[in-house]
Amino acid sequence: MQIKRLSHISMSTRDLTASERFYVDLMGFEIAHEFRNAAGERYGFFLHAGGGTFIEFFQKPDAGQEEGLFRHICYETDDIEAFAEKVRAYGITDFTIKRGRTDRVLQFFVHDPDGVQVEIQQHDPESVLRPYTKGY
Repeated sequence: MQIKRLSHISMSTRDLTASERFYVDLMGFEIAHEFRNAAGERYGFFLHAGGGTFIEFFQKPDAGQEEGLFRHICYETDDIEAFAEKVRAYGITDFTIKRGRTDRVLQFFVHDPDGVQVEIQQHDPESVLRPYTKGY
């Protein structure tokens, strides 16, 4: 029922291809999953940043400085149901555990006292990212 580690940070990017070049070609990270819409168009991706941690990018060409590019921070747990009960006992009840549409990860979202969006997730056998997190 504990948090295992930081799973990922989620960022918007004005240029998905430029972000991919920087983080893959220069930094050496690996694309672990691509987000695609029903038409097959890529609108984001997960980069494996090593050690079972990721950076998630979503295309947002009109992202401005006033709203920033940071989207949310995510922590991984090994028992999402038990951790959800802990969150409810803390007094936060307005959330639902669901499965990600394309990455198939179990997840729920809450906000911290400053309004920062926090995702809690679990990589079970259906998660497409599980191969990157096993052993960590």
